[in-house]
Amino acid sequence: MMERIVNIGFDSFVVTDRIMAVLPAQNSVVKRLKQMSVEIGRTINLTFGKCTRSVIITDSGHLIFSFVPVEKLIEKLFDGEER
Repeated sequence: MMERIVNIGFDSFVVTDRIMAVLPAQNSVVKRLKQMSVEIGRTINLTFGKCTRSVIITDSGHLIFSFVPVEKLIEKLFDGEER
């Protein structure tokens, strides 16, 4: 099966098969995860100076910070797939 690569804003791309979760950044649990991820060096910041609105968790344990709202990210990542 071919991997699907999706543009998630500002020419930043992710492979959808590697995504475990897409979460809102304002959740208290996600805020703790963000802090732990920064401490161990597993963060990828794709906000480009904008407010973090969502966090993508990958199968490798990396957290990807995005300025795109969760609903919009879900549409981009899984558009056309059965749910």
